Amino acid sequence: NQSITMIVGILLLVVGLAGAFQEPSALNKKRYDGYKLYSTVPTAKSQLDMLHNMMLNNVHVDFWKEPSHLRRKVEFLVAPQHQIVVATELRKAGLEFNVKVEDMQTQLTAMYEDMDRHRAGSPTPHIFGLNKYNTLDEINQFLSDTAANCVAPLSCELYSIGSSYEGRPINAIRIYQEGSDRKGFYIEATTHAREWITTSTITNIINTLAFRTDADAVRLTDDFDWYLVPVVNVDGYVYTDTNDRLWRKNRNPVGEACVGVDINRNYNWAWGEDGASHIPCGETYCGPSAGSESETQAVSAELVRLGPTLAGMVTLHSYGNMWMFPFGNTVNYTGEVCERAADHDELMRVADITVTAIEQTYNTQWDAGNSCEVIYATSGGTNDYAKGVAGIAYTYVPELRGESFIVPMEQIPEAYRETWNGIIAMAGAVVV
Repeated sequence: NQSITMIVGILLLVVGLAGAFQEPSALNKKRYDGYKLYSTVPTAKSQLDMLHNMMLNNVHVDFWKEPSHLRRKVEFLVAPQHQIVVATELRKAGLEFNVKVEDMQTQLTAMYEDMDRHRAGSPTPHIFGLNKYNTLDEINQFLSDTAANCVAPLSCELYSIGSSYEGRPINAIRIYQEGSDRKGFYIEATTHAREWITTSTITNIINTLAFRTDADAVRLTDDFDWYLVPVVNVDGYVYTDTNDRLWRKNRNPVGEACVGVDINRNYNWAWGEDGASHIPCGETYCGPSAGSESETQAVSAELVRLGPTLAGMVTLHSYGNMWMFPFGNTVNYTGEVCERAADHDELMRVADITVTAIEQTYNTQWDAGNSCEVIYATSGGTNDYAKGVAGIAYTYVPELRGESFIVPMEQIPEAYRETWNGIIAMAGAVVV
């Protein structure tokens, strides 16, 4: 009996320690039981206008693919208590719709279980990994380790471009060669906190460049300097890991009951116009004023600082297989004609070359073009500011792969590889 008691005690101790060191990924997070992801395709202007109005004014509808053009798919997430009202509005507008995901929690649960399996099978579950979703602490440790160990003849510098609302550093890494006078590229990710596939993609790119893991990386680090910011929205990213996987905005309290500004609507370029909400609880809330947010201010200053030295910049988003460029707004903000940059044709030439390289990687299909024309009208975005204010010639905003913001970890290598091939092609196509 004593032996049995001892064995049981040991087992309980082991289980207790395992729980202490490996908390289930889904514990204490917002649940999305019964949340449905709807899909519809507007075929009349009145339907498109209705969806656009819903996007800007109905805080209970979270648009994942925003209304843009006729006969282009629109997707949005709705909580159970609002589904009847939303469905009624859609039917009144004559919109046919279907449910793409019946229960969003099932996708989240599958993702968390996958993450837990990966941790359980890893001898170092809390160490950074290229093919998993990492915490902010793990990413910052990766940046520190990379800066200390990047291969000759490269030098790597870890630095902060500024701090977030909650006081976290927004870390960047510079990959360069001493004594060089070369143009550079700036790449950033995770402006929207829930777009985790962008975070894993940029950390893979950093690893490839800093350790020159292939011939293209050798050539590109010989030809250019690189500035990379893996997590712009550091507070939001931490929140997606600890509280709400589908959080989008930063964590600045706004109003009495709302939190967060959409950083990608807050830049001082056409601020507060097309595609931006002025309702604080809205997902695309543009903030109280242009450049009001700490994160926006940090990136803005860095883009202006680096602007004269850069050949191009890329701000990674997801999802949808698109490679876009300025401008996002319409002419005079009327919502009618998209505004094109003076060098639109040149931006399109490079985008076409980039997309061809991406598509050939896994035989996928991508769209390329002016972001207003390809997807929808927006204002206050990063790449528009980079072009219009910082004066960077080639600025791009891709929407990476995925059927939603929840991209399985097994697709991380594919997302990286096709994006890297696109960047290789882009760097080779720009006129320096």
